[in-house]
Amino acid sequence: MRENDQEVDYVRFEHVAPDEIWAEIASLFVSSFAAPPYNESPDELQSIDQWGPDQLASPGGRLVAARHDGHLVGFALSQRLDQDSSWLRRLNVMLPTLDAVISPSRTVIVQELAVDENFRGRGIAKQCIRELLSSRTEQDAVLGVFGQASQVREIYGHWGFSELGTSPIYGGTVTLHALHHKLPWTA
Repeated sequence: MRENDQEVDYVRFEHVAPDEIWAEIASLFVSSFAAPPYNESPDELQSIDQWGPDQLASPGGRLVAARHDGHLVGFALSQRLDQDSSWLRRLNVMLPTLDAVISPSRTVIVQELAVDENFRGRGIAKQCIRELLSSRTEQDAVLGVFGQASQVREIYGHWGFSELGTSPIYGGTVTLHALHHKLPWTA
């Protein structure tokens, strides 16, 4: 057994998490999404330590932290759809009859999910999602995946997520795929 095959502990936070965890989350977030295929701005990614606690504090806010040997190796963050006006606008463009498909006040957004590259392929992302979506009062879950992350989109498809539609973001340089799953999530 390799060292990073040992036990991973999952800790769930509802609406608030210790201040010190956000620096770890920011570090993992930057290393995950500043790299290909995402190539996002490290400075913008670093700001999760500022907006992440606000998302967590909002209705539907939940944070799952995956730890191995005292180190953060993965995390997932959610909030309710009706708390995020940019997601609502984007989904309303994709689905003009959004309210007929999902109810924003009964839908949770998987805002962020990241796993340390040295721990990928071990089921940590799936367990983070499982913890994030378990025992929810919401009826639906949505998340977004960049077009260039086709392998990630394929994984979500294996987990039972289906595509709601696409939207151009970052001035049309990136296509965001909105994915959906009915709750409870049982994959």
